[in-house]
Amino acid sequence: MRRLELLLDQYDSDKIANHYLERYDHILEPWLEKELVLLELGVHRGGSLLLWRDYFRLGTIVGIDINLPKGFKPTERVHLYEGSQTDPKFLSFVASEIAPDGFDIIIDDASHIGEYSKKAFWHLFENHLKHNGLYVIEDWGTGYWDDWPDGKCLNLESYHRSRPAPDPPWLKIARKLRRKIPMRCHSYGMVGFIKQLVDEQGAHDVTRRNLKGKPTRASRFESITITPSIVFVRKCAPRRI
Repeated sequence: MRRLELLLDQYDSDKIANHYLERYDHILEPWLEKELVLLELGVHRGGSLLLWRDYFRLGTIVGIDINLPKGFKPTERVHLYEGSQTDPKFLSFVASEIAPDGFDIIIDDASHIGEYSKKAFWHLFENHLKHNGLYVIEDWGTGYWDDWPDGKCLNLESYHRSRPAPDPPWLKIARKLRRKIPMRCHSYGMVGFIKQLVDEQGAHDVTRRNLKGKPTRASRFESITITPSIVFVRKCAPRRI
């Protein structure tokens, strides 16, 4: 457990207050002593870059942000670039300079907006993440929040308050029977993007269609682990069905 070896109070990162390292520790263990290259999208004040530098003692740490933190000076093994996670050319430029053979770990802690995260994910995952590498998406739960772009008007109560049309029949019946209103399914924004990743994990069955049918391809994921706030996607090596 690397977090137990570090003085966590010295890092200016919400990963500490949110106890994210407790989820990271067992997943990141295979990379601890490797000469890896880690890319983080969204660095805020830069504290997480220093955290990862010390977490991976042999690692090269690369940070990208649309607005670089003022006063932050990269140290040994830390590199910083200014640009957008939605700019494929920029992302490929950074990869060509720092990780021509691919990144070992990529962490998206940038916009937390599904459309942007999806664009960055598939470009980096397909082109610049090593086989058996790890792609991490932080704070995906913002897609449920009313005060976050993806989450506005998506919870059930605000949804029905904003509707000009009468309540649907099922809602009237539920109220009449005094049953709890079922949670509305979120298919938009960050939450919808994460659900699409679940579909990719199931590609073997998605492309099979029925019992006798044959799948046309396997998933590009070795595994996907969904935890509160953090999703971990492990890229598999090329394989045939």
